[in-house]
Amino acid sequence: MERRLYQRVPIQVSAIVTTEDGVRIKVVAVDVSSDGLGVECNIRQRNMITPGGSFVRDGKPVSVFVDLNLFDGEGQSSKIAARCQVVFSRRMSSDQCKIGLRYADIGSHDHEWLVQFIERSAGIEMS
Repeated sequence: MERRLYQRVPIQVSAIVTTEDGVRIKVVAVDVSSDGLGVECNIRQRNMITPGGSFVRDGKPVSVFVDLNLFDGEGQSSKIAARCQVVFSRRMSSDQCKIGLRYADIGSHDHEWLVQFIERSAGIEMS
């Protein structure tokens, strides 16, 4: 059964992940939903975000800040900034990884715009 209110929408957008230690890492956001997003990076970047691929630190999920600009097909854009928790880290190939992030704190305006972006991108009828 589908657990998401909105499906994941594929994107290809540069994003900046800032670790708890303040290290800024440029990655590629590859999908978004109303609950979170997926980013792809290389192994070195993954190890800076989730040391050794472990997304739990001191018994809690690793927390990061993510900044990205989303552009819809109608010429609208918005910068989305959110604190996220890492929910998974997967190796996709010998040097590429995908990291799943769930929004832990996102501004209400950012979240509203994100939901509208997803609705427009997925062709969902807006009420």
